[in-house]
Amino acid sequence: MSDKVKSPAVHSRENKPAKGKRRIKHYNNRHRILLVGEGDFSFSTCLARAFGWAANMVATSLNSEDFLVKNYENALPNIVELGIRKCKVMHEIDATVMASHEFLGGIKFDRIIFNFPFAGFFSNLSGDAKLRRHRRLVSLFLKNAKEMLSENGEIHISHKTNGVHAEWKLESMASSHGLVLVEAVDFKLHHYPGYNTKRGFGGDENFNCYPSKTYKFGLKC
Repeated sequence: MSDKVKSPAVHSRENKPAKGKRRIKHYNNRHRILLVGEGDFSFSTCLARAFGWAANMVATSLNSEDFLVKNYENALPNIVELGIRKCKVMHEIDATVMASHEFLGGIKFDRIIFNFPFAGFFSNLSGDAKLRRHRRLVSLFLKNAKEMLSENGEIHISHKTNGVHAEWKLESMASSHGLVLVEAVDFKLHHYPGYNTKRGFGGDENFNCYPSKTYKFGLKC
């Protein structure tokens, strides 16, 4: 750990397994939770703080730890705090093939979370080509997440609902993979204290995530 990075203040009482159920919005400390596509790991850290103890969580990013630390000011402090709270942090995890990962592929999760999936910036591509790339990312994620889902588990995708984002057609993609929409609820940033919406390809500025919803998908009966 760099000498410039201080360990986050984590009260010892919080850094122990909770005796009762602790929750934040759609999630509780009894869920086995997988998070993919994390930016500065602020969403994972928000959940971990709410639970106190986060041994029920696996938080992953597509990028390397080195990339994250160079691009996001709070990435390293968040990663350190997650480790203190016993969350397993993993880097260079591709959500489109994660079901075959030697560690992750053997686990069934109750909640699999992908906030604001985005396939990247492609200035030389047409609008239709960009849309196809985004939809392919989500489709492959859903295919893999389904294989890793517990019987009564849910896949959560938070996604903007205006403009071109509405053309991603999440529900039809989920249905094509044998998943059903459980519900779609408005996403509110204030429900997740400390969460910062970061772009996955560098830059430490937050993006405007409104209007958006959290889509919850489950296995078809």
